[in-house]
Amino acid sequence: MGAKFLKVGYNFTSDLLEFITSSRSSNSDDDTINRIYEVYGSRAESSLLSARPKFRIPDISRNDFAYHVRKLSDAGVYFDYTLNTSDLGSKSDIKGRECEVKEYIRFLVDCGVDCITVALPIMAQWIRDISQSVKIEVSTIAHIDTVTQAKIWKDLFGVNKICGALHKNRDFPFLRSLSNYCNKNDVELVLMVNEFCGSGVKIEDTGYCSATSCILRDHCYQLHSLDYNIRDVLDGDYPMGFCISSRNDSSAWLKMNFIRPEDLGAYSTIGINHFKVTGRTGSTSLIKRISNAYLAESYTGNLLDLWKHLETIGKSDDIAFSPTHVILNPTLDGFIEAWTGKDGLICANEVCGVSCDYCDKFFAKHCL
Repeated sequence: MGAKFLKVGYNFTSDLLEFITSSRSSNSDDDTINRIYEVYGSRAESSLLSARPKFRIPDISRNDFAYHVRKLSDAGVYFDYTLNTSDLGSKSDIKGRECEVKEYIRFLVDCGVDCITVALPIMAQWIRDISQSVKIEVSTIAHIDTVTQAKIWKDLFGVNKICGALHKNRDFPFLRSLSNYCNKNDVELVLMVNEFCGSGVKIEDTGYCSATSCILRDHCYQLHSLDYNIRDVLDGDYPMGFCISSRNDSSAWLKMNFIRPEDLGAYSTIGINHFKVTGRTGSTSLIKRISNAYLAESYTGNLLDLWKHLETIGKSDDIAFSPTHVILNPTLDGFIEAWTGKDGLICANEVCGVSCDYCDKFFAKHCL
């Protein structure tokens, strides 16, 4: 089986730059070794154009940004800049900001960024007004739920990459179809591997937990796009406090749409070889730990150590954070097989914890 290609969140630190460039150069001539081929991120200046608020984005100068892009490029690593806001304001706001946004797009192109990620079609159009050569990736925020959506983005804006909708990560019939379209039309399909976003509730009469993709996810992105600040995070339970409290049952974590390092091969068999490691606002130590697990396709620790937990947002000690729940990753060997077969599970067609109790029973048998 061939190499897997990782896209890693970038925090603009010198030690992360060294880690990525050195790991890249050490195996650049071997097409069987997994590698970091691309990084993604953004600067504080463009926070209102991003799905991350200003307090979570590095505040570096334009010159420093250009330096990092150049050093990464010299090592054969691409830079994907995230202009993935889901809310540009009213129509008058959009019209008033067009010149400002296009100036920033020109700056990114001049710096040599390889790709720009967008969630809104209008942003893709502005990019194409500036450049026909810079690549465009459709963000997971855009929810590519059908193959036809992928075709429309390709036909209208010539997009080059699609980051899959998180809630589709275990829908293998859909992924096979989307992968087939993408591979035939020169579109790179990327899946997020370590995003544990979701929400659950306890079902009292069954003893199980019912979970799904987080019902607050879209609004959460909108709040971040509107410069959600650290006071908002700490004040009250909406939205992140709800998400945290809804996963008090350990088995709920199995129902999130993560992809284990050991399970990358299941996706390669259907033509998907590009994977996105989330956590660009985390510490370098955390990013390195997670990246190394996926490069090796192996991790023996707590599965939940492969995510930047919501409780650590705005804090510098994410690497020291200890999740309340412990799910040893090796206990999940074979877990994904319920979805990979021709007649495998499709979670969207079930009432989790009611019509399907697979995760609860697997957890009770293998993880306790």
